Amino acid sequence: MGKLHLGESTRVAITVYVDLSAKIEHWVRNSAIVMANDQQQRAYMVPHNVKQKARRLIKELYGVKSDRYRLLAVLVYLVVRESFGTIDLIVIDKDYDGPQVEATIKNLLLALIRTNKPDATSGMIIFENVKGSKADRLAKQIYDGKATAERVISYEEIARLLQK
Repeated sequence: MGKLHLGESTRVAITVYVDLSAKIEHWVRNSAIVMANDQQQRAYMVPHNVKQKARRLIKELYGVKSDRYRLLAVLVYLVVRESFGTIDLIVIDKDYDGPQVEATIKNLLLALIRTNKPDATSGMIIFENVKGSKADRLAKQIYDGKATAERVISYEEIARLLQK
């Protein structure tokens, strides 16, 4: 972690890692979305029927292109939004490769983040392999039934964000 200089005070830049237990397009499987670092963690479950219903809404509103990326952006937003005041960098697991895919997810997520943090820049979102991280381990544990998510994300939460 780097240090940010804010006037005369200095604070450590906060990085969080985000991982998804099952890819979005595994429409018949539940997914856990996890945000974690050494100081904090948050884990939510997304039931498969909620993912399917959200997919149908995305297709109605935006067409079939990038449905999984749009849903991923919403899920990442939901799991990190309570920490916007402290997060400086969001590292999302590289489940989806390629500069165009990453740019799409980043743009969708950034638009959501700016509703709470207008000064957010694209530099606060990066994509890296987070295998072995706390977020990766917890997502796997939840997926395998060895840990429990804090809460379940509802279709209504997703629909509200998709319709903004």
